[in-house]
Amino acid sequence: MTDTHEQEKKQFKRLFQQQGVEQFNLTFQVLEAFLKLEKHVTIKDILAQLKADDVKLDEGFVLNGMELLCRFGFANKIEFDDKETQYEHRHIGLHHDHMVCTKCGSILEFKDEAIEKLQHKVADAYGFHMLQHKMEIYGICSNCMAHRDERVQLHKAKKGEKLIIKAVDAGKNMQMRMSSMGLKIGDLIEIVSSGFGGQVVIAAGENRLVLGKGMAEKITVQLFDQGKALDSHEDTPPREISLPPLLLSQLKTGQEGIIRKVSGESILRRRLLEMGINRGSTIYVEKYAPLKDPIELVIKGYHISLRVEEAANILVENVKYRKR
Repeated sequence: MTDTHEQEKKQFKRLFQQQGVEQFNLTFQVLEAFLKLEKHVTIKDILAQLKADDVKLDEGFVLNGMELLCRFGFANKIEFDDKETQYEHRHIGLHHDHMVCTKCGSILEFKDEAIEKLQHKVADAYGFHMLQHKMEIYGICSNCMAHRDERVQLHKAKKGEKLIIKAVDAGKNMQMRMSSMGLKIGDLIEIVSSGFGGQVVIAAGENRLVLGKGMAEKITVQLFDQGKALDSHEDTPPREISLPPLLLSQLKTGQEGIIRKVSGESILRRRLLEMGINRGSTIYVEKYAPLKDPIELVIKGYHISLRVEEAANILVENVKYRKR
């Protein structure tokens, strides 16, 4: 890493002197402090490092210095949801994405070649020339999950979590209110927002519902692991629970669902409809070709074949594994 940092400093001196940047030496000290940290940092972190180096610079100057580093490609500016602006060292030619824990705030860097290739494939399928991209996955890290109770009260759940209602500790009147809202034990819900005066906004199916603090405190929920539900026959959710709609291209071998929407350009959409791929029809994924393209499907008793990019135009709901 030392060699990389020395190379960065040389490039910095060459570029910034060519551009005639004012107060060059002071800005160079900002770079040195930033490189020493080599992690996701805030302006406060850089100020603390400068102080440790016995360098006194005001916050405004450091902020302007980091903007220059971003402009010339030495740093990336990152603004995660509900977090203070952060910066990371930009290594030319290298790319990574991020997982952000919404509980402890930890940030995990990762790179997956399969995801990178899939993004280019999807862009190509839509005739889109991709210049750059970023992926941010928000969730709960393994350490926080290890200390998390299996079941929690609804008002303690995090935004974005998908949950199953497991119990309701309430009197008859509140249970009737829940019933009138269409909620019952076993339902799959998603947290849209929470924390506003104790209110919780949830999504149940396609409906948004607002629950007061009193009701949310009476409902016990359990985290629903969609990944496990899709990957395992034994771990599929109860029959009354419907998974969120998926693209047909996302279904796995052995899964089936009900077609909810057929989109795409007019010629493609017309061809799909002529093949019997209509809204409300059940479609089954029989198998994928050895190279994962095309997909062999069964609809209305007929066997058909679609390319993955064509299947990406078909939205499917009520996804489940077909019983054997």
